[in-house]
Amino acid sequence: MLYTVISEYDVFFPRCAKRLYADVKGGKVEYIAVGRNKKIVGLFSTNPALYLDRKYQPGKFLRQS
Repeated sequence: MLYTVISEYDVFFPRCAKRLYADVKGGKVEYIAVGRNKKIVGLFSTNPALYLDRKYQPGKFLRQS
C-alpha cells in the first residue's frame, strides 16, 4: 500500500501520452488528446465541490465550450 499524493498511474504506469491542461471555471483540468477529443485525467482546484462534479471525473471527455 502506498500513501502518496502522486497518482497511482504515475507510479505504476509509464506516461505514454502528453499531458495537456485546460482552464475551467474554478480550476484546471489535466487531459490527454484522443483524436479530436480531450479525455480528462485529473483536476486541480481549491473548490472541493468541483471534485464532485461528474463532468470533471477522470475518464470523461471534456466538453468544448
